Order: sequence, then C-alpha cells, then structure tokens
Amino acid sequence: MKITGKISAVISLLFLTALIPQMKADDILDQKKELERIKNEIEQSQDALDSLQSIEKKVLKEITNYEQQASANQTVLNRLNKQLNGIRRSLDDSKDKLGESQKLYERSRSRYISNINFYYMGTRDEGMEYISEIDQEKGIFRKMVYLKALAAYDKVNLTENTDLYSQAATEYRELVDREKEVGQAQKKKKSEYVILSSNKESRERDLSKLRRTKERETDRLLTLSEAARQMEELVARLERNRKERESEGGVPAVNFAYETGNFDSYKGGLAAPMKGKITSGYGWKQDRVTNLKSFSPGIEITGKKKGMVNSVSRGVIAYIGFLRGYGSFMIVEHEDGYYSMYAGIDDIQVEQNQIINKGDKLGFTSTGIIKFELRKGRDPLDPMEWLRIDSFN
Repeated sequence: MKITGKISAVISLLFLTALIPQMKADDILDQKKELERIKNEIEQSQDALDSLQSIEKKVLKEITNYEQQASANQTVLNRLNKQLNGIRRSLDDSKDKLGESQKLYERSRSRYISNINFYYMGTRDEGMEYISEIDQEKGIFRKMVYLKALAAYDKVNLTENTDLYSQAATEYRELVDREKEVGQAQKKKKSEYVILSSNKESRERDLSKLRRTKERETDRLLTLSEAARQMEELVARLERNRKERESEGGVPAVNFAYETGNFDSYKGGLAAPMKGKITSGYGWKQDRVTNLKSFSPGIEITGKKKGMVNSVSRGVIAYIGFLRGYGSFMIVEHEDGYYSMYAGIDDIQVEQNQIINKGDKLGFTSTGIIKFELRKGRDPLDPMEWLRIDSFN
C-alpha cells in the first residue's frame, strides 16, 4: 500500500480538527485556503480520472486488436497444421513408394546384367566337335536371337523401373522441400501467435492494474469530496470558536509545554517508530502503467507482525481515529508545532490527550506494516531526514 494524496488530505483535516482549541483567529484564513486547496485537488483528481478512462479505452482497443490478430494467426496456423499433416502422410506414402521402386529397379538391373552376361557366354564357341559346323552355327544363331530378345525385354523393363524410381525420388524430394517450407511457415506463425498472445496478456495485466488505479482514484475523489464538506464545516466551527475565545478566552485542553525551541535539534537523531525496513519512501511517485504522479507525505515501514510501535519524541496524543485502508491511527503533537502520525496500529496502548515521553509504547501492529508522517504545522517533512538509519535494525 502507498500513502497518496488521499491520506494526506484526510490527515491534514484531522490535524486541524484535533487542534481547534489551540488555533488563533488568524488561522481561519488559512483554513479557507486549505478548503480551496482541497477543491483544486478534487478538480485534479477528476482530471486524473478522466485521463485514466481515456487510457483504459486505448488499452481495451489494443487488447481487441491483439485478439483479432491472434485469431487470424490461429486460423492460418490451423490451416498450416492440416497442410503439414497431409504433406507428412504423403511423404510417408512416397517414402514407401520410393522403397518399392528402388527394389524393382535393383531386381531388373540385376536380371539385365545377368542376361547380358548369359548372352555373351552363349555366343562363344562351346568346342563341341561332334556337332557339325552348320548345326553349330544354327544353334548359336538361335541362342543369340533368343538371348538378344530377352536382353531387349529386360532393358525395356529396366528403363521403366529406372524412370519409376527417378519419379519416386523426385516426388519424395519435392515433398521433403514442401514439408520444410510449410514447417518454416508454421514455425513463423506460431512464433507470431505466441508474441501476440504474450502482448495481449501483458496489456490485460496493465488493464487490470489500470482499473485498480482507477478505483483508487475514484475512492480518492470521493474521500476528497467528503474532506471538502468537512472542511467547510470546520471553517464554520473555527469562526464560532474564534468568537468564543475573543469573548471568553481559550483554555488549553492539556497542560503541555508546547513552546520550547528544542525540537529542531532532534533532526537526524530521532529513533524509528518501529524496527523494520522502509518499503515506501517520501515524496512524488509516478505510476508505471498510467504515468500519473502522486505525493506520499510519509514513509511505510514493514517489520515483524505484532511489532511494537513507539513514540519518536515527547508529546501529547492529539487525536486517535480510524482511517479506511490504513486502520487505526493517531496524531502526536510535539513541541514547537511539530506533529507525528502513526497509521496501522491495531492494539492501541494510549489515550487521547495523554502526555507521552520519547520511546513510550503507543501500540502494536498485527500486519507488521505502519505508515509514519512528520509535519511542522501542516507542512509534511521527509522523515528520513529526522530518523536515525541505524535505529531501524
């Protein structure tokens, strides 16, 4: 959680409410200025809300575009998958066909070579002396004609099988090339689909954060509006109190030495209100998604659950209340017009108007997270310029 302008406005209001009995008549003008400041902040918050709505529409449009592109890519990817599966089936059939044609080719080639060899051997003189020369020539001629015809048939058969094998090999190579081409196209589309899906998911996360920011800004706007209403009532009440003090004289609610001139000397030497780590700092911050800026008038400290919270200096408990989103909190008024605020305390151990000393136990936090502010009058101060770093350990 972050301390935003929302808590700043409300805490400022509560500071004023707690200190009404000690305020002078001149402060009424300041309260009117504070009311104007809150009204200006309401206008700024409304502008921020309008900006968030515009950004939300833009992000929604981007998500829709990603969805349309991803859907188109998925359609193409499905078609490529079917095409690739068909090519692979054809490739398997072609591979079988290539194997069969190769076997036929090898058998016909072997038979052709064997017959050529037999034809050659058949034309040789066998050296049979008991056969007449004419009969021998006739036999050789008949054998030669037969073997020649057989060789011619085998040659035709070999040529056909060679062509068949060549066609099968060509078809197989073409299918392999086609499979590679479609596979590359499928891989590219799949990569595009993954990128589009990733971008869509990223923008959906941004949209979710944006809507949460929008909800916070809406809540802040409502809180500021309520603060403005209460501020108007406060100004009216200040007017009444001023008139009463002028006629009767004001009496402090608590016998506490407010003016000592010593608090400035504590700068850099105050002990941390709780042991832990600083998880959110003081000052302006910019939202990563919306680029909207907000001011944090204090720091967030995260420590052990049920950790003890102590007062950073002597003072009086000026106010104890409850703030939605931050739980119970209190304001401690110190000398010289300095104030400290502690939010997130569940088990409060002090009472309003109680005088406390430095290091006194204020209460415990069940979450282990508190918010701490330090102010001089209404002006927020950077707590890290006043607290000792080593005191957080």
